[in-house]
Amino acid sequence: MVKYCTSCGTQNDDAAVFCTSCGQRFPGAESAPEGAPQQAAPADTTYTVELGTGAHKHMYTDLFLKDSSGALLLVAKRPSILHRNYTIVDGAESVKGFIESKEHLTQIEFDIMDPTRSVQGSVRRSNEQRRGMPPDCWLQDAAGNRQATLMYVNGYFGFNCSRVDGSTIFSVSLAMGQGFMAMEKSLGQKKYSVELTDPTFPLATMLAVLVAVQD
Repeated sequence: MVKYCTSCGTQNDDAAVFCTSCGQRFPGAESAPEGAPQQAAPADTTYTVELGTGAHKHMYTDLFLKDSSGALLLVAKRPSILHRNYTIVDGAESVKGFIESKEHLTQIEFDIMDPTRSVQGSVRRSNEQRRGMPPDCWLQDAAGNRQATLMYVNGYFGFNCSRVDGSTIFSVSLAMGQGFMAMEKSLGQKKYSVELTDPTFPLATMLAVLVAVQD
């Protein structure tokens, strides 16, 4: 028997107490007997997020989230290039959530929704232009409270997603190949390396942040 994590969608053994991918505890899961080896939640975890083709075969529209072994975990699919809306599915094409955008005068709002389209939070990206600097980008909860801010390093080549108390949730760097042609391809395809410091942070929300950054 198997069961799927409600946070990241990863397939786990039915007896698992914690998800082997994101570390979330399964509801109702019993702890191991006293003296038995404990299944610890994973520490810092490495992922990759890569822009690739989807419904439009000749355009990079979808984001693919993979674990360190290359296994596909989640995909943010963009059905239409006319709208900044995405459907989040797992490797088995099961819907795990949605990302819907709204453009305002000063910012773009990317609402993060669960499979029932209940808003869980949002990523906000400023429309204000700052010469030579990426736009401000931050994460809010469903009540509108700021939860985290993106702090860029090396221009557009990387950033940290940090809580208001300064603790890092995850760090992102643009994977660069060797040589000019490889670097140019990396910039166009936008393949990111992600170090997840907080294993309780939902992978779907992490993917939504990358959607807001690259869109």
